[in-house]
Amino acid sequence: MGYNLRISNKQKLSTLQKGLLIAGGTSVLTLAIYFGIGLNTADVSQSKAAVQLMVQDPINNGDVIIGFGWDEGKCLISEMGPDATDICMFAECINGGKDNTLGLSAGNGKKNLNLIIPATEDLNGEGLDIAIDYRRLEKTGDFYTRGKEFNFGMKDGKIAIKYKLTATNGKSYSINETTTYEIPEDLEYRNYRFIFSPTTGKGEILVDRVVVWNNQAAAQSKLTWNKSENIIIGNEMNGEGKPLAFFDNLIIRKTSSSSKVPMELLSFSADLDGQYVKLNWHTAKEFGTKEFIIEKVLILKTIKKWVE
Repeated sequence: MGYNLRISNKQKLSTLQKGLLIAGGTSVLTLAIYFGIGLNTADVSQSKAAVQLMVQDPINNGDVIIGFGWDEGKCLISEMGPDATDICMFAECINGGKDNTLGLSAGNGKKNLNLIIPATEDLNGEGLDIAIDYRRLEKTGDFYTRGKEFNFGMKDGKIAIKYKLTATNGKSYSINETTTYEIPEDLEYRNYRFIFSPTTGKGEILVDRVVVWNNQAAAQSKLTWNKSENIIIGNEMNGEGKPLAFFDNLIIRKTSSSSKVPMELLSFSADLDGQYVKLNWHTAKEFGTKEFIIEKVLILKTIKKWVE
């Protein structure tokens, strides 16, 4: 849909002085018109540093909510997020992790690793990004389990995935598949990763950043599970009782949330036309949008702070 509107400009529109607020249905989109903003060298350097931090992981930059490296030799202690509360009695952090660091082993007792991370509100996002370094010592086991509704692991040596989604219409359905990718038995660490984005509805499994499986569900679908269920790392995995490390570098992130905005903005422009400001915008996928409200907002003070 296309829209065209001219706003009276009794006070001459000055650069860095006027902003626009568009409200459509329950959505609010704030747009500011910036012209000729100068940044000093320090600002540019800081911006570049921030960008460099973001591109360290070009696949996803979601917020890290759990991180385990096990380099301090403590099996239950995380480097970020909640600590684990339990693990099998034979488990230990030993040499043999990725890049000559410590890694996590189930020990020689042939007991399943079962690292338990307690359920918290931070773990209940609508999207999820799980990455772990693993080297195969057995045929079947789970990297990451949460109750009966989510499992990322392997069956008979092949990567397997199971998760439950709830669509925007409230209906739920499950994805449950054993992929064709077989994990090599060469004792080499590889990074195994599952990513689900609610915005797109796409789920992917990657091995060393190469996609080996994907599933396209409806956009704005969200992961669903029993929020009281704890996370289990290494369910049904005991390393065949060999005192070798097989896990390293567990990182769990939240991905984006499903959109609550009842429209999609395709383009927006504002041009000075004599005593008027001419606005043009185009939208798509409007859901129950009743009206658009246009307001001028003074934002000069805020921008001055940014420039300074």
